[in-house]
Amino acid sequence: MNNIYILPVYILLLFIGTSLLFNRYEFYRKLSLNKKSLLSFFVSFITFLLFNILYKHILFEVINDYFLRGIIKTSLSFVLIIICIYIGNKFIKLVDDNIIKEKNLNASNNKIEHKDNIIAKLRSQKHDYLKHLQVVYSLLNTGLTNDAKEYITNISNNFRSKTSRYGKVSYLDAIASLKYEECLMKNITFDVYIQDFIDNLIIEPNEMSSVLLNIIDNAIDSLSTISKDNKYIKLFVYEDEFQYVISIKNNGPKIYNTDAIFLEGYSTKDGTDRGYGLYLVKNILDKYGYYIFANSDDFLTEFTILIPKYN
Repeated sequence: MNNIYILPVYILLLFIGTSLLFNRYEFYRKLSLNKKSLLSFFVSFITFLLFNILYKHILFEVINDYFLRGIIKTSLSFVLIIICIYIGNKFIKLVDDNIIKEKNLNASNNKIEHKDNIIAKLRSQKHDYLKHLQVVYSLLNTGLTNDAKEYITNISNNFRSKTSRYGKVSYLDAIASLKYEECLMKNITFDVYIQDFIDNLIIEPNEMSSVLLNIIDNAIDSLSTISKDNKYIKLFVYEDEFQYVISIKNNGPKIYNTDAIFLEGYSTKDGTDRGYGLYLVKNILDKYGYYIFANSDDFLTEFTILIPKYN
């Protein structure tokens, strides 16, 4: 009765082991799924029969000592356990590799979809510009030069007003696009929410870019060290009566000492040349009379930059 239950288990283990072994060879990988299964099963069954015949022959016909038989059975059991663990680890690794490949494929598909959307927008803009050129050509062809100039001026003014979605800080476009692509490849959602324009900044664009990139890069690094679903970074820009507010949020690991992270050389990560990014951020903002605060708990980490409208 016990053999009835043990036989399928042995066959299954041999089937998995045979499949993993044959998968190293090109001829096997080219076979269809059904042919792979039949070949693996056939080899597994024959192997089991041969091993079983050899095992019984040695144990019951060659060896007559019961003590020695016990040692052989015990040793064989340990060998089978080791083989089972090895096959199990290989199988788990194969499953994990497939999951990683699927995630990478989904990330690539999302990236392709994002680029397709950009291409569609560019095609739409090209179509609009062709229409505008046709109108200008018609006006010039009919001698309405002043009307053509006025039409071109209106288009130019309208284009300048739409060059950036973020007021005079047009570099936010570049930062958003750059970090969107990087986060996409690391399975992190990156979103930008701009409620108001920022029009009277005195900080240099390269310095403000450095501030934002350092904070966002730290968030990406933190999220890359953990395994969880729905990882995200969100950038908010809004204003009240007296100040602009830039908020960068992520759902990465908790920062336990938010007061010390802006000190020179302090870092929550191991390694050399750490702890200078946020120190640089603080120095830049202090130079212009801006403020930065950090709050962190088990669910959310937020960096808040306050930019006074009137100094």
